[in-house]
Amino acid sequence: MQTTGSDRPAGPGRVRIGLMLAGGGGMTVPDMASIAARAESAGFHGAYVAEAWRSGFVPLAAMAARTERIALGPYVLNAHARTPLIAGMSAVDLDEVSGGRLMLGVGSGNRVTNESYQGVPVERPLRKMREYVELLRLVTRARRGRRLDYEGEIHRMSGWTCQVDPLRPSIPVYLAATSPRMTRLAADVADGVALGAVQSAAFVARIATACRQAAGRKDFGVMMASLVAVDEDPERARDAARAAVVNLYAGKPHPHYDSLLRRQGHERVADDVDRFVRAGDLDAARRAVTDEVVEQLVIAGTPKECLARIAQYGGSVDELLFVNVGGMRYEAGSNTSSARRALLDSFEPLLDLGRLAAAGGARDVEGA
Repeated sequence: MQTTGSDRPAGPGRVRIGLMLAGGGGMTVPDMASIAARAESAGFHGAYVAEAWRSGFVPLAAMAARTERIALGPYVLNAHARTPLIAGMSAVDLDEVSGGRLMLGVGSGNRVTNESYQGVPVERPLRKMREYVELLRLVTRARRGRRLDYEGEIHRMSGWTCQVDPLRPSIPVYLAATSPRMTRLAADVADGVALGAVQSAAFVARIATACRQAAGRKDFGVMMASLVAVDEDPERARDAARAAVVNLYAGKPHPHYDSLLRRQGHERVADDVDRFVRAGDLDAARRAVTDEVVEQLVIAGTPKECLARIAQYGGSVDELLFVNVGGMRYEAGSNTSSARRALLDSFEPLLDLGRLAAAGGARDVEGA
């Protein structure tokens, strides 16, 4: 039987470690495949692609060719960009190519990506995502010769007959959620929930408990992406983390992260950062990110400090995805070989941190 991720079980309080790749800043698909291979060697459980500057499936196929064990998946596919049929067929193909290592993350995107970039209106997202996940699961589970018909309020299918048997009986589907209502929907229709960044361990613990109770399953999966800034100089790491939080407002705004800050009691920070970004004063916006936000909502500091933060998510999160703050590229930046090299080098501290965590560092810190 094909297995994915680390052979070491997560264990009580243990957090599996994944790596998020976005592909901005001039990073090539071969670059992404190389980093995924190195993450596998370092003991990471999974490597995932954010459908931002790269498509959600093509880089994963390249990553599958360079790896053997590591779990792979989009984190997450934009449901407004693909029909459930096309997404489902692509998922079956990629699961076959990877030898059964796909985790299929899907989400509704945000208004900037959907309306500004694609000209696609966002309407009734809860109903859409309920039907989308239901139909996606039907497509990915269909066996050769089975005809599928589906009639929803938003999505429908008539007369499609499957022509291939999928490699596995079921591909795990995780639904991205930031709002309470979308989180409850994930518990209803998906195998797990895919959470975004800037969420404290206590905040996520409440979400995870509520999801597993609503799903009626202890094995309901909880994944989370976290901004990570690791440096032997803790102040340099924290400054990088502040810049990363501001980047969630600058360039392409992410309203759901603004909402998360407010729901966790950081309204003043959200107000100040938004105001300074709108005024074009990014230095002031970075200074507005408080020590409390850095300490609670991101993983930043020395390797030992970061391991301690990772351990705080044990028992709630099954897999914590590292988001490289040095790889966040909302602007195209310099198109030079040295700039690309610097971007690739910025992954080195994260790979080292993941190696420590995968070897038991996060558990050891927790038990110290």
